[in-house]
Amino acid sequence: MGPAKEGSNPREYLIAGGFAGIVSRTFIAPIERVKILYQISKAPAAGGRTGYLRYIPQIYKTEGVLAFWKGNTAAVIRVVPYMSITFLSYEEYKVVFRAFGFQKDVVNVGSGMLAGMTAVCLTYPLDLVRARLAKQDLGVKSKKYNNMFDALVKIPWEQGRATGDGKMRIGALYRGLMATVIGEAPYAGLKFGCYEAMKRGLSEYWNIEEAELSPLIRVSCGALSGLMAVNVVYPFDVVRRRMQTHDGHQGLYKTPFHAIATIVREEGFKNGLYRGLTLNYIKTIPNVAIYMSLYDMAKNWLIRRTAAENERQRESKEKSERQRESK
Repeated sequence: MGPAKEGSNPREYLIAGGFAGIVSRTFIAPIERVKILYQISKAPAAGGRTGYLRYIPQIYKTEGVLAFWKGNTAAVIRVVPYMSITFLSYEEYKVVFRAFGFQKDVVNVGSGMLAGMTAVCLTYPLDLVRARLAKQDLGVKSKKYNNMFDALVKIPWEQGRATGDGKMRIGALYRGLMATVIGEAPYAGLKFGCYEAMKRGLSEYWNIEEAELSPLIRVSCGALSGLMAVNVVYPFDVVRRRMQTHDGHQGLYKTPFHAIATIVREEGFKNGLYRGLTLNYIKTIPNVAIYMSLYDMAKNWLIRRTAAENERQRESKEKSERQRESK
């Protein structure tokens, strides 16, 4: 049984991507909740209490242990289409890049960048809503949305009332999109590029096929690729969270780059622009490690399963035809 053709298994790519996203996102949900609350809070004045660790007992005491997964339903509802689109787009963009004869690393980085941008643009309102839900309570903002669907409806109307005309403003669901796209493109490109390069390098070093790499090696490659990518684009993650969770009629910043300049000026480079980076390491390493390696393994298993089923159907059809001919 030969390998499946590249770009010929969209169903497998979608299922594997969605499954990998659900598992990884649920695993890191508590870290993500704390990270968002820390990111959207401004650096305190001298003598003020700093650090993200203060949110852990605060969440537990005021809301209970399940509150660490608050907003995870919205995150999972978002992550299924997001991851499915990301991985499907990545596989299909690779086919296009290869048709133009690009070198492997260019194919992987370019396909990753375009896949990340595609997925962000198609699922962005769900990401904004997830951030708004995570922001609720804890004295950050009084509760105003009952669930994800309630927020999807209310946010555009709130923006319309703020502008004075009372019309629904769908654009309110895309606040911070530019900062997200600017950050996601290089992040996804580096993540996919590094992951594939490390797998290829290790398989060549050990003189084995990539399919023979162990799950532990795949997880390690995913963790390292995520770590390298996040260092480059983290400031845009801080910017997008602040723009997403800002409720006012006027935008918090004019542009993503104006946001970066403002944050550095008012809060500093380390405490503002890279606020929560350590926490993001704790989140990113297991998150990327899980979904990159899990997608890889799930995709390969599904493709082999589909190929085996097609082979059985072909053999059954040939057997039936031979039986008819013998009669």
